[in-house]
Amino acid sequence: MRQSYSFSTNRQLCIKYWGKKISSFTKKSSEDVLGKKYYEIFPRIFVDNNDALSVVFKTKNKLILKGYYFNCLNGKTKADITISPRKTSNGRISSINVTISPLSSCTVAEELYKCQRLIDIGKTASTLAHGVRSPLNAIKGAVVYLREKYAKESTLIEFTKIMEEEIARLDHFISKFLSSSISNAAPSLINVNTLLEKINIMTSLQAHSLNINVSRELGNIPGITINPFQLEQAILNVVNNAIESMPSGGELVIRTFSEKRSRRDFVVIEVSDTGAGISKKGIFKLEEKPFEDTGRGFGMFITREIIRYYSGHLEIKSEKNVGTSVKLYLPVAKHLPVK
Repeated sequence: MRQSYSFSTNRQLCIKYWGKKISSFTKKSSEDVLGKKYYEIFPRIFVDNNDALSVVFKTKNKLILKGYYFNCLNGKTKADITISPRKTSNGRISSINVTISPLSSCTVAEELYKCQRLIDIGKTASTLAHGVRSPLNAIKGAVVYLREKYAKESTLIEFTKIMEEEIARLDHFISKFLSSSISNAAPSLINVNTLLEKINIMTSLQAHSLNINVSRELGNIPGITINPFQLEQAILNVVNNAIESMPSGGELVIRTFSEKRSRRDFVVIEVSDTGAGISKKGIFKLEEKPFEDTGRGFGMFITREIIRYYSGHLEIKSEKNVGTSVKLYLPVAKHLPVK
């Protein structure tokens, strides 16, 4: 069913009603538009070289425009428009209701909107990075204290060593983020299976507490050239999502193997769970509309962007009440472009 979006104006053509649906469609809230002339928000609607809303005010008759073309950044976008007068009990027109049913969309405008959201995320991330510094130093001090106090506890020492390494890496990452682009981070040749062993240790306590059985099937795979911190975050986002999808226990399987596609060799990291699963609409939101979901969707967005940066791709397959499988495809070193 085709979506329709409505707003209304007063006799001066100033917007007096602006609902949630049209706010989502135009990316403008009611606070941004109320009281403004409608043509400051939309291209002016014409009929016979006259403003269509003014015509309706004058004639007091409904006006329907089929296949009306708006100018947009990508040429023209097409829509059906219904302009209806609202009358008082004495027959006087109090306002005009405009309903727009798009037949096509402006793809350039959509891309610009996505870019703006990325800019907004960048600003928020910079503020977050500054804010993380102080608690990170406090955590570092606590870890050093535990390591020294319980120096004879081998299991604890193993975990504190990982924690110190991750804190140092995160601190370095924040410094790089604040001083330059994340894309400037130097890649190196890494063993994915070794990285997965470390991730397993990092997530094992959480999985155990939720009664999740974790198994690994690590194949004989070549090394890949990538920034290890970025890949670790990409995998952790997927693994954490899988764990969170099984609050009452389940099976988590992590596999690695090689696969050839379109004459290219890939290392594949597959994370499968037996959680609640995701609908097709939900998968679309995870992959294309992460900003509508501040939890799982945003983490998957970060994972996707990291994998894409290194010329790889992401595949998600899921079935409700059965589980989800996420595959991270990364090209082997010889196929990576020179940065």
